[in-house]
Amino acid sequence: MRFPVSRRALLLYGASGASLSLLSGCGVRLDAPPDVPTLDETNQLRNRIARILAATTPGDKDPETAGEALQKFRDAIGPVWSPPSEMATEPPPTEEPRTYIAAAEVVTTAVFTDLPTLGSGLIPVLVDVATGLALTAGTKDAEIIRSSDALVRESRSSSPADSSAEPGTAEATESPDEQGPTADDSTAPPMWNAILSQARAASYGYERLAVNFDSKSTERKRAVARLESLGSLAGEMLERLGENNADPGAPSWKLDPTPTDPETAKELALALEDGIAAALLPWLQTDTRAALRLWESARTRTVFASPQVLRYTYSGDSGEAEAQK
Repeated sequence: MRFPVSRRALLLYGASGASLSLLSGCGVRLDAPPDVPTLDETNQLRNRIARILAATTPGDKDPETAGEALQKFRDAIGPVWSPPSEMATEPPPTEEPRTYIAAAEVVTTAVFTDLPTLGSGLIPVLVDVATGLALTAGTKDAEIIRSSDALVRESRSSSPADSSAEPGTAEATESPDEQGPTADDSTAPPMWNAILSQARAASYGYERLAVNFDSKSTERKRAVARLESLGSLAGEMLERLGENNADPGAPSWKLDPTPTDPETAKELALALEDGIAAALLPWLQTDTRAALRLWESARTRTVFASPQVLRYTYSGDSGEAEAQK
């Protein structure tokens, strides 16, 4: 049977395997062998990415920051796991050595191709790592960004229709009559309003900051283009909320910093995108369709600063994503 296994459970299992080996050596009888966890598809993907990153060594043609970024990705994705040798039924798989750019090509293709089927609570870290790899490696090979963009957008058409449950769970596959409250009910998820509010605030911010750049500059053009994708995000949230649950828009939002020149405009753009990423996290934890919105935010952010390696932080054995502070 395949089932989701947390990072902490895998680490504890590895330790218990070593303990069982010692007990057997001391003559303690084990009447039945312990169950060896069988990783589900998402955990298998996480494990493969961990192996790829472990076998990666930055090369001469990779970004100068590849070594530092690679370690952040390794820490976020977690260690390679395999059953203790005493219980393994076959040799653990291995990955060939790769450069940073080559690893980015493999990881981004694997994650963004499998987006519609990801689950096990690993959606945020897998999407975050793949996004960071694409954008950092893309500074040297723009094709990685183009192909990743196409895959993320294509995944939207094949993602589960019910965004309130993990792919593959009973909640995601139940019939319409058995599903939970609709968007018109008062129990609509509060995260939709949080994302809506942040999208509206970001739209207002981009309207204010765009005028601080030359009309023909890349920053001005991308700021204007961002208004369109933020409008799409706000529209999607309004559709999810229905007529009765959407919070009214504020007449204005406090901008920090107030954009008065190109530098403060860039600072504001980064703050707005960080706010979008934080608001998206609860959605991303259960629905892979949020990956497109995180991708749009991360890619826009690169216009105003170097690519951000990770949009979230990962602490503790659980590896659970947290918004950066």
